[in-house]
Amino acid sequence: MQIKGRSFEAGRRHFLQTAAALVTGFEGGGSTQAQPATPSTVRDRLWVFCCPINSDYPNLHQRSVMSPVESAFYLGVPNIIMVQDHPRPGQEPAFKPFEQPFEQYTYALRPLKRVVWSVVGGSGVTDADERQQVVALAKRTPNFVGVYMDDFFTGSRDGKRASLTIEELRDLRQQLQLPSKKLRIYVTFYTRFLNLPLTDYMKLIDVLTLWTGDLNDLVDLELYLAAAEKLAPRSRKMLGCYLVNFAQKKSLPVSAMQFQCETGLRWLRQGRIDGMIFLGNTVMDLGYEAVDWTRDWIHKVGDTSL
Repeated sequence: MQIKGRSFEAGRRHFLQTAAALVTGFEGGGSTQAQPATPSTVRDRLWVFCCPINSDYPNLHQRSVMSPVESAFYLGVPNIIMVQDHPRPGQEPAFKPFEQPFEQYTYALRPLKRVVWSVVGGSGVTDADERQQVVALAKRTPNFVGVYMDDFFTGSRDGKRASLTIEELRDLRQQLQLPSKKLRIYVTFYTRFLNLPLTDYMKLIDVLTLWTGDLNDLVDLELYLAAAEKLAPRSRKMLGCYLVNFAQKKSLPVSAMQFQCETGLRWLRQGRIDGMIFLGNTVMDLGYEAVDWTRDWIHKVGDTSL
């Protein structure tokens, strides 16, 4: 296939510009690990929620081959959340979990500004040995800024309310107190949990990531954020943004995606949230229109100062 010089040079310039945007703020560039830059633009506040490759195949019945780092590069986003997941019993084994030891994954993550890795994975699954490995990894990896707890709350008012007890969470928090840097605890928080008695847990969580879980709930985002601010006044907030309607196995409507993004941008400018999270690498190579729209939106607003 013949490649014309002009189109090749244009593509090369676009590649270099995108790569430069991802590593801006690092001391010494992307060849060495460095402390994260101070957030100053919209792009600095954007994250991708990532799981093992193809882990949404059981939900969407479409193959995805995009890795976590590829998805960050594709969107032009410098921060990533790595969330462990396992095939459910009886499901087709369409994917592999992140495999221990996790150290090798950090090489691909070095060019990113901030990384958070799960100690509680999909469906609230957690393991004491894996938690210890993630905590140790976070302590010694410069661009790791915290640990994540996905599907942490069970939705119960009493009995087992979360994947960890208050005592276990307090112990985890103690392990993350370092003299050299502060490692924060992030948690998935669905809006349907806002009326549950979780104040005791909220006191031990640094960052609450707010997810609607239902397309019809997007219209009430303002009410949900206000309720989250009341429930967890000391916790930082982040807006979780779905790209796909998993119940219907199709793209989120562009109008809904635009509403999420514009609402999140307004909250960022108001200082009510610290960031926005897009879910995730396992849906970005399936041709969904919401993904393309979001990528274009990030390109337009990403370098806007906050």
